[in-house]
Amino acid sequence: MDNRVFDGYSYGELGYPEMHQHLLPLLQPGQSTLDIGFGTGHMCSPVAFAGLRIVGLDRNLSWLEHAVEAFNEAGLGEQLTVVSADALEYMRANLTKFHLVIMSDFLMFQVKTAGKELIRLAYESLLPIGYIWITTLSTGDKFYSRMVASQEPIDEDTFMSYSHCGGSGPVCFYHPLEIENYLQTMGAKVIFQAETENTAGGIVNIILAQKPE
Repeated sequence: MDNRVFDGYSYGELGYPEMHQHLLPLLQPGQSTLDIGFGTGHMCSPVAFAGLRIVGLDRNLSWLEHAVEAFNEAGLGEQLTVVSADALEYMRANLTKFHLVIMSDFLMFQVKTAGKELIRLAYESLLPIGYIWITTLSTGDKFYSRMVASQEPIDEDTFMSYSHCGGSGPVCFYHPLEIENYLQTMGAKVIFQAETENTAGGIVNIILAQKPE
């Protein structure tokens, strides 16, 4: 029985099942991870439990403070560095290379023009044979159909909405295989992709890709 707990959640409840099945077996303790849109660290915690070092990037300082407390309580505090900054500004200036870059449930809150640039910059920040893991809202979600029927987009497949996470702001949807195809134009090898339902009932795209050696 696995007794590991993060912020009140048991290990099996953390992250996506697909992360446990497809990503974690590829990782090695001591490797470096950049999580863009880190939030409170829940989505990245399985990677920390796997022994990786984490740079958690988010502009919400209160979420980062909560994450630091949760990582310390879980005995993972020494593996975590947090950075409070705008994702695009940070990534445009970043020179560090990582074994893994994560964007879990983050791109949906960026207009697609910015989201595509973040994907490109994230891929460029990978070390050779490094991995990129992305989960984001799919056009297969019924929310997309409602938005198309009621609003004019503010950017490609991007609409104004309200979220409990971020208040009023953009919500962006990605078509199945859109991110995979975009990564492949940069030379990435797609290891796993799926369109699936998350625990909140939303339909998301999941992508795991690798940068060649």
